Amino acid sequence: MAWDLRYTSVESGPTGRSGFQFVATTPGTPPHVVGAVTPYMSYRPPPSAPSAPAPDELAAFPVAFAYGREGDHAVLVRCRYTGRDYSGRYGNFSGHAVVAAPQELEGLRPIELWESPVWDGPPGAAPDLVPGTAFDPDSLVAWLGREGAHDRLAALLDAVTVALADGHGRVVLVADDAALVARWIALVSYSLPAPLAAHLSFITYTADPESASQLVVGTVPEAWPRGGFRLSEPVPGDGERPGRFSRVIADCWRTGDLDGIDAVGELLTSGPAEDTTLGSDADEGRTGRFHAAASSAGGRTATASVRVAEPLHRVPAGGHHALASADGAAALLALCRGETSVSAAEESAAAALVRCGGAPSWLWPALAPALPGLGFELAAALAHVAPEIAERCVELALADPSLRERLPVLRLRDGLPARFRAALAQASGLDALADVVRLADEVGGRIADDDVTAAAAACARRGAGDIAAAVRATPRARRAALVGGILAGLERAESGVRRAMLTPDARAALGDRDWTRAPRTGGLVLSARADRHEATARLIELEPYGLPEIEELLDALWDAPPTPDDCERLVERLGPAMARFAALRSLTRRVFESAPLDAAETLRLAELIRDRLPELAGPARIVLAHREALRAGAEPEMARVLGRMDAGDPLTGRVCASVAAALTERPARSRAEVLAATTDAVRRELTGHWLDAGPGRDDRVDLAEIEVRLHRARTPVPQLTAWGDGLGRFARRHVESALTDRDPALASAWRALRRRGA
Repeated sequence: MAWDLRYTSVESGPTGRSGFQFVATTPGTPPHVVGAVTPYMSYRPPPSAPSAPAPDELAAFPVAFAYGREGDHAVLVRCRYTGRDYSGRYGNFSGHAVVAAPQELEGLRPIELWESPVWDGPPGAAPDLVPGTAFDPDSLVAWLGREGAHDRLAALLDAVTVALADGHGRVVLVADDAALVARWIALVSYSLPAPLAAHLSFITYTADPESASQLVVGTVPEAWPRGGFRLSEPVPGDGERPGRFSRVIADCWRTGDLDGIDAVGELLTSGPAEDTTLGSDADEGRTGRFHAAASSAGGRTATASVRVAEPLHRVPAGGHHALASADGAAALLALCRGETSVSAAEESAAAALVRCGGAPSWLWPALAPALPGLGFELAAALAHVAPEIAERCVELALADPSLRERLPVLRLRDGLPARFRAALAQASGLDALADVVRLADEVGGRIADDDVTAAAAACARRGAGDIAAAVRATPRARRAALVGGILAGLERAESGVRRAMLTPDARAALGDRDWTRAPRTGGLVLSARADRHEATARLIELEPYGLPEIEELLDALWDAPPTPDDCERLVERLGPAMARFAALRSLTRRVFESAPLDAAETLRLAELIRDRLPELAGPARIVLAHREALRAGAEPEMARVLGRMDAGDPLTGRVCASVAAALTERPARSRAEVLAATTDAVRRELTGHWLDAGPGRDDRVDLAEIEVRLHRARTPVPQLTAWGDGLGRFARRHVESALTDRDPALASAWRALRRRGA
C-alpha cells in the first residue's frame, strides 16, 4: 500500500508539541516509513529570494519535488515555501510525501507525479498515484523542436547514464524555474526504460546542491554560479561528443520517433534468450508506452517488469539493467535503421547485451538490411535469432579461420553449399581443408565428398599441409573422401613433394589399404613398414600397376642386414619372383657373406635356394660346398669339392678362409695333399690365409714342409716360396732344425729351395 505524510511547522501538532513535525499520516504508517521520509523534509529559499515575501511573491518560489529509493520503498516528496509559521516568523514550508512500494509505480515514471492530483488529496488519506498531465511525450517532442535543444538532451543523457552506470555522481540542472528543471527530468526519464528510470533519483530544486543526495539535482543560478547544465543558456559547442545511446535517443526526439525510444528501452530490458519468442511480427511485444500515453490522458500502460529490489549498480551483470550496454542497444537500433557508422566497439557492446538479455521479437527482420555488414561478434550473439544470421556467422568464420573456435552452437538452414564449396576449393593446405570439413560437420554445412576429394588432391599435389594432422582433424564420415584425394594428389605430385609429404606420421595416418590405384604412394608407405616380408610382397604386387622405383624401394626396405630367417621366409612366400629384382637377388648373398657358414639356419637357407631357385643358387652352392669340404675325410675329396667353387665369387674367399682354418688342425702332409690336388686359385687362397695369419714357430715348420711337398708334386705356390725366401737367419735355422728332426730329407730339400731362391 501507499502512505501519505504531511509535514510543516505548527503551534501544536498531533503530539502536542510545537515546531516542524508530521502533522498528518495515513493510518498505520510504519515508523520506518516516517524515518525514511524525514531527511527529505527540508526547504531553503533561493539565496536571492526576498526574506519577507508578499503573497504574490510566494507563488514564484521554486517547488522542490524529490524522488528517491529508500530500502524497499519509493519516496516522492513535494515541498513548497509558505512564508510565515504560526508565530509569524518566516521560514515555514509545507512538505507532502507519498511513500509506495515500487510495484505501485509500475508503468509510471516518478516525474509524472509532478502536478499530479495526488498532491491535492486530503491529509492522511491513502494516496491514489495518478500521473499529472504536464509532460505529455508528444508535447515534449514539440517543445524540444521549438527550443532546438536536442544537443543539450544528448549531453544530459550522457551524463545521467554514466552516473547511473557508476552508481554514484551528481548531475546539476540550473534554472530559475523549477518547472523547467522538471521538464528536463521528464525528458531524461522518458528517454530511459522504466526499470532504469525507477533508479533515477532527482530533486527539482535545492538551495544546497552540493549536499543533495539525488543523482539529478535542480537548483537556481545563484546557488550554483558555475558549471552544471544551465538550462536557460545556449549549449556550449566544445563538449565531448555524447555516446551512441545518447545520440540515438536525442535523434529519436528530434524526429518524433517515440517508437525508436521504446525499441532501445526494450532492447535494454529484454528477457533471457530462452524466454524470448523470436521471428514473430515486428510489432509484437513492443512496449508501446508512448502510444499509451498519447491515447490515454489518464495514465500509462505497464510494459515491462520493473526490478527495484536493489540499487542499479548492484544488479548482476546478467540482469536486464546493464547500463554499460546502453550504447549497444542504441547501436542495434541504428543498425536496424540502416546506419553504417556503427563501430566495432559498439557492435561488441550490442553483442554483450544480446548475450545476457536476449533479443525482442521485432529485432528480426528489422536487422535484415544490415546483415551483409554485420560483424562476427554481434552475428554470433544473434545467431539463434534467425537462420540468415547463423549463415552470416558461418560465412565470416569461413573467411577468417581464427573465428571458428568462437562460433556458437548452431545448425545451418540449408548448409551454405556454395560457400563451403568455395572454401574447400580455396583451402591453403590440408590442415585448412580439414578445418573447413570439421566446421561443416559442426554446423550442418553441405559439402560433397567429391569436392573434399578434389580439394585434398590439389593440396597434396602441391605439398601443402600435414597429412597426419588433417586426417586426425577430419570427422570420420569424411575421412575416406579426404584420404582418397590425398592419394590421388600424391600420385600426381613430383617425387620430391611426395616423399616430403609422406612423413612417418603421415604414413601411419594413411594406414594399410589397397594401393593399386596409388602405387607410387603405396610404395613409399610400404617401404617404411616394420614387417619387411609383408611389405616386400605388397611392393611386388604393385609392380604391374606402375611402380618404376620398385628397386629403389626394395633397397630402402632391406637397408638393414637381412637374417637367414628373413630370406627363408621370402623364398617360401615369393619363390621365383625374387629372381626378378636385383635388391632381392642380393639378399641371400648378403646373408651368406655375414652369417656363420656352418650355422643350421644358414645351411637350411642354402638348401632351400638350391632346390627352389636354381637361378640364384650360385652362392648357396658355395655355402653347401663349404659344409661338404669340412665333412670330407680324404684329401682328394676335399680338394675336389673346393675345386668346384667359382674362384671369382667373393664368397669363395670366405669359404676358403674357413677351410684354411680347419686345415690347420691337420698334419702338414695332409694339407699339402689337398693343395696339390686342387686348383691353382684354391691353392693361392688357402696359402694366403695361412700366411696372413702370421704363422708362429710351429706353423713355420708346417709351411716349410708344405712348400717342399708342393715342389715335389710340381705344384709350387709362388707366395709360399717368397715367404720362405724372406725368412730371417734365425727363423731359417729353427725351420731347418725342426725339419731335420721330422725328416732330414725334407730339411735338405728346403735348404736347396732357399739356395735356388738366393
